[in-house]
Amino acid sequence: MAQKRVLVVDDEPNVVKTCKRILQLEGFSVEGASDGASAIKLYRSEDFDLVVTDLKMPGMDGLKLLAAIREHNPRASVAILTAYGTKENVVEALQLGACEFLEKPLDAKTLVAAVRRILESKGGAVVQGNLRSLSLPNIVQINCAERNEALLRIRQAGQEGKVYFAEGNVVHAALGKKTGADAVYELLTWEEGEFELQMGVSAPKRTIEGSWSGLLLEGARRMDEGMAGLVDLELLTDETEVDGDQVAANLASALKDIQGVTGVVVVAHDGSVVAHELDDAPGNRGSIAVLVLGAAGQLGKPLSLGSFSWGTVALGKEKMLLMERPDYFVGMLLNQRASAANVAASAKQALH
Repeated sequence: MAQKRVLVVDDEPNVVKTCKRILQLEGFSVEGASDGASAIKLYRSEDFDLVVTDLKMPGMDGLKLLAAIREHNPRASVAILTAYGTKENVVEALQLGACEFLEKPLDAKTLVAAVRRILESKGGAVVQGNLRSLSLPNIVQINCAERNEALLRIRQAGQEGKVYFAEGNVVHAALGKKTGADAVYELLTWEEGEFELQMGVSAPKRTIEGSWSGLLLEGARRMDEGMAGLVDLELLTDETEVDGDQVAANLASALKDIQGVTGVVVVAHDGSVVAHELDDAPGNRGSIAVLVLGAAGQLGKPLSLGSFSWGTVALGKEKMLLMERPDYFVGMLLNQRASAANVAASAKQALH
């Protein structure tokens, strides 16, 4: 049987050397490259069964390399190396066709197991990773937007949850004795867990009706209610936090006054709601918070006030303008006639 060929790409030569040695000892034929340009040249001239590439590299980064490889060979298998806890660009990597996400630093056992698993799948339509790198709201948004028919399995501490996608929505879910929407609400509380996304799998039945966005909104509302007492306790016992929250509250109020803005929520990077200017509908704070975090991942790049970046994300018939402060995200709901560019220009003044 011919040796399986693997191409390892990382801008750190020691990482390439180590990965090559580990995989060669396991019987694989391995080549290495320390930059994207060299890697794509190698890939186009030789036959590789798998590419393992770092996401962040100078020049041609992992995303550009992934896109170039998939353009050359749409069936190519590419695994992405990401830093621990970093969701930046992972959403775009999934949309471009990455088959697995591996967290750095990577130990030998995990590397070998992942390479064997990918190669043994024979190019099957399966994506694997951890919720630390790609959150459940992100996965839901992508699959529903792409109208995929798929099965998502999530495993954590001996439990396994299943979520089925079809026709642009979540149609069924199961976790232990819970099924339908209740299973999804429980899974939304998982901050980590290994996931496997298998394309082309039909749901055994339909237990969820309505839109995927409504499902996430209700799940966020329930999480928000569960955290309400803890948030109130923190505000009463930490004067510094109260002061910080007051600044955020003033900011939210100022942004709400901008023409075209119908609501504002300020969300810390850990998902907690710092301040908001929203209608009094139950659960609005948590509802928008989960979509703010999902949108941050969907935009696929960090937003910074240094160059003042912003982006918009569709929320059904509405849209949201997303910006980032050093310690939190700011999400602004816009009416249908509002110009995102004009609102962003006004918000820039308020944020300074």
